[in-house]
Amino acid sequence: MQINQQQWRIIPCKEYGTIDIDPSEIILPNHQLKVRDNVLNQYIQADFKDNRLRLKAKGFSGLIPLTDDPAIALHVTPRFPLTNLTRMVSECGYPPEALPVFRNYQLPEFTSDWMYGTLAEGLLIAFDTIRTNGLLRVYEQHTNISSYLHGRIDSTATMLKLTSRRISYKAQYSWYERTVDNPPNRCLKAAAQNLLNRYRFGSGSVKNKKQKDRTTENRIRIGRLGEMIRVLDEAQSDSSLRFLQDPQVRGMTPLPESKFSYRAALDIAVAILTDRGINLDASDGTVGLPSLIIKTEDLFESFIRISLQRSPVTSDEIEVLKGSDALYEAIPEKELRTWPRHTRIPKGKSGVEPDILFKTRDERYPLVADVKYTEVDGFADRSEVEQVVLYAIRYSSPVAMTIHPLKKGASRGLHLAGKIGNVIIAQYRFDLGNEDLDGEKLAMSTAIGDLLTSIRDSSAAVSV
Repeated sequence: MQINQQQWRIIPCKEYGTIDIDPSEIILPNHQLKVRDNVLNQYIQADFKDNRLRLKAKGFSGLIPLTDDPAIALHVTPRFPLTNLTRMVSECGYPPEALPVFRNYQLPEFTSDWMYGTLAEGLLIAFDTIRTNGLLRVYEQHTNISSYLHGRIDSTATMLKLTSRRISYKAQYSWYERTVDNPPNRCLKAAAQNLLNRYRFGSGSVKNKKQKDRTTENRIRIGRLGEMIRVLDEAQSDSSLRFLQDPQVRGMTPLPESKFSYRAALDIAVAILTDRGINLDASDGTVGLPSLIIKTEDLFESFIRISLQRSPVTSDEIEVLKGSDALYEAIPEKELRTWPRHTRIPKGKSGVEPDILFKTRDERYPLVADVKYTEVDGFADRSEVEQVVLYAIRYSSPVAMTIHPLKKGASRGLHLAGKIGNVIIAQYRFDLGNEDLDGEKLAMSTAIGDLLTSIRDSSAAVSV
């Protein structure tokens, strides 16, 4: 079901925040919740507090449809100040999840590969409506000279061209035919062909399940685009894109009232053909596209790791990785000989997967870090510290760090908490609300680079 943003009653809330809604609006007479399929437990959670139903948003930001009747949607914003969402998504290549409902977006003059999936889905959904309502057809005048007449005889042209030459058995006549070969349909066909070429010649190799699912989705989309081109077969292909100057395509001349669905499709098609992107930071816009949902926690982790991998911290001496190892190391046979009789536990699935590992050329790990999308203004939560300390012990790292978004009112940058055993506990707070994102990334890279230098110098002093 497609719902336009203007038809919704929009309820604002924060990630992990309580949703301000009267329970009577979402509870059916049989006491069941009338929320949309796949919304409960995926985007929101429900519980009871003081014998009253309470709804809370989960860790997703974006416009999420809650109910169809009445049409209620949640506008979930990140729990931290964030002004660079579009850029973060583009730098990480992190594809947002598209919901099968429309909201309005601004289309700035920049684009990224992930945006084409949303533009393609928006175009295909809009074209489905066009196909149901019928293609736009216009009357086109044709002229001919023949003895077999139909339409309207052009007497002046007949006298000048034929009668003056004493040809009395022919006449010039004209007639009108309805055709789908018009600028709006040429524009839609060109956009579909543009996307089809991107999917056919721009797909990468399948390396994991997530990429495999995306490749399967792209194959389905290729089939739908091919069908769209087939339906528009009578519209001419125009590589010069002259149709972009047409008043109806540009929105300067209104389309017939019965073809209202063309406006959304044409706006998306023009965006595709002129390399316009999607602005996730703006709360409104003029072009309807599928609502994009972002799991901000995952995006923050990817962004921090990729930023460090591309920063001066990474060099011939230091490599920045995502960790993945077994939790337990094998006990050497030589040590086991002195132990009492025992049974070895079979290998299980227990593992350690720190978000960020700093690895030296000689296979040491001076720093292990975990990215936490949680609020801190003092010590990190004990469970978070315990997790990263376990990683540090497993990798024999002298320093364990948690990296958090900067909470409003807290101080940014590097903080030291103390020691647990021989492990130094550090914390970094990254300001997602800083409009100078490059400066913020450089500050983090510099601070961690200086910390790595201190660790190296300290190790060298101890060894001496």
